[in-house]
Amino acid sequence: DPQADIRCRLRKILESTEEGNQQDLERAKLDFIALRRVMVFIGIGPPKSNRFGETTFRGQLWKLLLGVIHADVGSKLKNDPMAEYMSYIKAGKSTIKTQDGRSSYQAIRDDSFRTLKGAKLFDITKEEPKVIRVLNSYVHKSGKPYNQGMNTILAPFLVCMNEMDAFHCFHHFLEKETPTYWMSYKRQGIGTSKGFYLGARAATRLADKILLEVDPELRESIMNCDMIQRNARMMPDQGEAQIFHSLYSFRHMQVFSLVAKPLKEVIQLWDLFFALGFHMHIVAYVAQLILIRHKLMDENASINRILSQEGWPRLNAEAVCGVTTKIIQILSEDLMDELKAHTTDKELCLRLIEWDPIECELEIKTEPRRRAKSESPVRSAGSSRRGSPKDARMDMRNSTPNISGACVSQ
Repeated sequence: DPQADIRCRLRKILESTEEGNQQDLERAKLDFIALRRVMVFIGIGPPKSNRFGETTFRGQLWKLLLGVIHADVGSKLKNDPMAEYMSYIKAGKSTIKTQDGRSSYQAIRDDSFRTLKGAKLFDITKEEPKVIRVLNSYVHKSGKPYNQGMNTILAPFLVCMNEMDAFHCFHHFLEKETPTYWMSYKRQGIGTSKGFYLGARAATRLADKILLEVDPELRESIMNCDMIQRNARMMPDQGEAQIFHSLYSFRHMQVFSLVAKPLKEVIQLWDLFFALGFHMHIVAYVAQLILIRHKLMDENASINRILSQEGWPRLNAEAVCGVTTKIIQILSEDLMDELKAHTTDKELCLRLIEWDPIECELEIKTEPRRRAKSESPVRSAGSSRRGSPKDARMDMRNSTPNISGACVSQ
């Protein structure tokens, strides 16, 4: 039973970190590697309704994979995580200004009621007070303003964890795992001196690079469709790739695949991201494009109807995980390095948003075609839906979480 194996390994890891001797910690690291492999290649099943707002088994795994594993061991902490969270709640409404001049608290209230509206696992009519408290507390702790999209990203944490754990993991996720996604930057020639969501915009460039490497024919077909060409004629200063990713890819990059539905499938996809690193959400987005390749390659297809948020195909997490693990086997080392670094490296992100794909396109178009137009190079790479443990790159996370000293209050 995969879940029984994961539960056993999780229990051993938590026991080893509490005992703290070096031999136990080394054994815990081996269990941690094995645990990640099970999550990637077997999975832990769909999430269930969390009616009582507890930290579920999946939530415990996510905490471990983030390195936030002692939220429920108050006696071991210098600072009680519950007391810390309560102090931010008692601090009242956050007044830090957002990019449009509103207070963060007001911006949170303007967005909170529509967080994943209609999702079966997350009833915002009941969960909105939690969303407001956690987001407002995040602003107090980080000293940074609320940004649109944070409410959406918070939702899966609240599905799988109690409110306090969700707060600490959410803060860690934004500040330690994906800080570039919330950075602003200077941009030129677009009527304003400041751009936002630096990491997400860099991610759209990385998605384009992945498409160029793994399926240039699909990319070429997308760039030549009527919708993209029509916009390119109206905006001659922007290339087809920039237009496509601004119209369709950016929102996926901004909220880590939470555009897709249903939520239970996205949460299973997040298991893969937690196991291998959240830069994998870019590869998973390309995998979803490849899975609907036959639709996108149809000359009569309406790309706007297929790729709009309302028309985006229903997510099948198992199929997407399978294609994702195959893609990472064939990506170049340089691109893999960029994927892993972009979530924390601001300078890399700034270089990526200035990247021009034209030279790469020319190089690829001069290569001889080796496959039929209807055949995907990734989907034909093997029969296993989740890939092979022997072949997939299992060193995807930048580092193993510091399981000997992880602490939510740090």
